[in-house]
Amino acid sequence: MAKYITNIKKILKDFYFEELLLQKINCSREDNKKYKKMLKNGEPLPNGVFEYKDGIDETDGMGTFYTIYKPDLTQEEKLEYILFKQMSMIRTIKSCVVFFTIVTVISMIITFLCY
Repeated sequence: MAKYITNIKKILKDFYFEELLLQKINCSREDNKKYKKMLKNGEPLPNGVFEYKDGIDETDGMGTFYTIYKPDLTQEEKLEYILFKQMSMIRTIKSCVVFFTIVTVISMIITFLCY
Protein backbone atom coordinates (compact mmCIF):
# COMPACT_ATOMS: atom_id res chain seq x y z
CA MET A 1 0.00 0.00 0.00
CA ALA A 2 1.27 3.48 -0.85
CA LYS A 3 2.54 5.64 2.00
CA TYR A 4 1.48 8.88 0.37
CA ILE A 5 -1.68 9.65 -1.55
CA THR A 6 -1.03 11.69 -4.67
CA ASN A 7 -3.48 14.53 -5.21
CA ILE A 8 -3.68 14.54 -9.00
CA LYS A 9 -6.03 17.54 -9.10
CA LYS A 10 -3.53 19.64 -7.16
CA ILE A 11 -0.68 18.54 -9.45
CA LEU A 12 -2.76 19.43 -12.51
CA LYS A 13 -3.75 22.80 -11.02
CA ASP A 14 -0.09 23.56 -10.22
CA PHE A 15 0.80 22.67 -13.82
CA TYR A 16 -1.84 25.07 -15.13
CA PHE A 17 -0.39 27.89 -13.00
CA GLU A 18 3.18 27.00 -13.96
CA GLU A 19 2.37 27.02 -17.68
CA LEU A 20 0.24 30.19 -17.40
CA LEU A 21 -3.01 28.48 -18.39
CA LEU A 22 -4.29 29.94 -15.10
CA GLN A 23 -2.91 33.15 -13.57
CA LYS A 24 -3.19 34.65 -10.11
CA ILE A 25 -4.08 38.35 -10.22
CA ASN A 26 -3.47 40.26 -6.97
CA CYS A 27 -6.36 42.36 -5.70
CA SER A 28 -5.99 46.10 -5.23
CA ARG A 29 -5.26 47.65 -1.83
CA GLU A 30 -8.86 48.75 -1.45
CA ASP A 31 -10.14 45.28 -2.26
CA ASN A 32 -7.62 43.74 0.16
CA LYS A 33 -8.88 46.00 2.96
CA LYS A 34 -12.50 45.16 2.12
CA TYR A 35 -11.82 41.40 2.08
CA LYS A 36 -9.84 41.53 5.34
CA LYS A 37 -12.76 43.34 6.96
CA MET A 38 -15.17 40.70 5.60
CA LEU A 39 -13.05 37.89 7.09
CA LYS A 40 -12.85 39.68 10.47
CA ASN A 41 -16.66 39.97 10.48
CA GLY A 42 -16.98 36.26 9.68
CA GLU A 43 -18.36 36.84 6.19
CA PRO A 44 -17.34 34.54 3.34
CA LEU A 45 -15.22 35.88 0.49
CA PRO A 46 -16.97 36.55 -2.83
CA ASN A 47 -16.85 33.82 -5.47
CA GLY A 48 -13.53 33.77 -7.31
CA VAL A 49 -11.59 35.59 -4.57
CA PHE A 50 -8.99 33.60 -2.64
CA GLU A 51 -6.60 34.36 0.20
CA TYR A 52 -2.90 33.51 -0.01
CA LYS A 53 -2.23 30.89 2.63
CA ASP A 54 1.24 32.23 3.46
CA GLY A 55 0.17 35.89 3.63
CA ILE A 56 2.39 37.07 0.79
CA ASP A 57 3.63 40.64 1.07
CA GLU A 58 1.54 41.70 4.05
CA THR A 59 3.78 44.73 4.61
CA ASP A 60 2.08 46.92 2.02
CA GLY A 61 -1.27 45.14 1.87
CA MET A 62 -0.78 44.00 -1.71
CA GLY A 63 -0.97 40.35 -2.60
CA THR A 64 -3.02 39.17 0.38
CA PHE A 65 -5.99 38.22 -1.80
CA TYR A 66 -6.12 37.20 -5.44
CA THR A 67 -8.45 36.21 -8.23
CA ILE A 68 -7.80 33.63 -10.88
CA TYR A 69 -7.64 34.66 -14.52
CA LYS A 70 -8.46 31.88 -16.94
CA PRO A 71 -7.57 32.66 -20.56
CA ASP A 72 -10.39 31.95 -22.97
CA LEU A 73 -8.81 28.97 -24.74
CA THR A 74 -10.53 26.00 -26.30
CA GLN A 75 -9.42 22.49 -25.44
CA GLU A 76 -7.72 22.20 -28.84
CA GLU A 77 -5.77 25.42 -28.25
CA LYS A 78 -4.63 24.15 -24.83
CA LEU A 79 -3.48 20.88 -26.36
CA GLU A 80 -1.69 22.74 -29.15
CA TYR A 81 0.04 24.98 -26.59
CA ILE A 82 1.18 21.95 -24.59
CA LEU A 83 2.38 20.25 -27.77
CA PHE A 84 4.49 23.30 -28.69
CA LYS A 85 5.94 23.39 -25.16
CA GLN A 86 6.87 19.72 -25.51
CA MET A 87 8.45 20.34 -28.89
CA SER A 88 10.48 23.20 -27.44
CA MET A 89 11.70 21.02 -24.58
CA ILE A 90 12.59 18.20 -26.97
CA ARG A 91 14.53 20.68 -29.13
CA THR A 92 16.48 21.78 -26.06
CA ILE A 93 17.27 18.18 -25.11
CA LYS A 94 18.38 17.48 -28.67
CA SER A 95 20.71 20.48 -28.65
CA CYS A 96 22.26 19.34 -25.36
CA VAL A 97 22.79 15.81 -26.68
CA VAL A 98 24.41 17.11 -29.86
CA PHE A 99 26.68 19.44 -27.86
CA PHE A 100 27.87 16.72 -25.48
CA THR A 101 28.33 14.27 -28.35
CA ILE A 102 30.55 16.76 -30.18
CA VAL A 103 32.53 17.47 -27.01
CA THR A 104 32.99 13.72 -26.45
CA VAL A 105 34.14 13.13 -30.02
CA ILE A 106 36.58 16.03 -29.84
CA SER A 107 37.99 14.76 -26.54
CA MET A 108 38.38 11.24 -27.99
CA ILE A 109 40.23 12.61 -31.03
CA ILE A 110 42.54 14.66 -28.81
CA THR A 111 43.15 11.61 -26.60
CA PHE A 112 44.07 9.44 -29.62
CA LEU A 113 46.37 12.15 -31.04
CA CYS A 114 48.20 12.53 -27.74
CA TYR A 115 49.07 8.83 -27.54
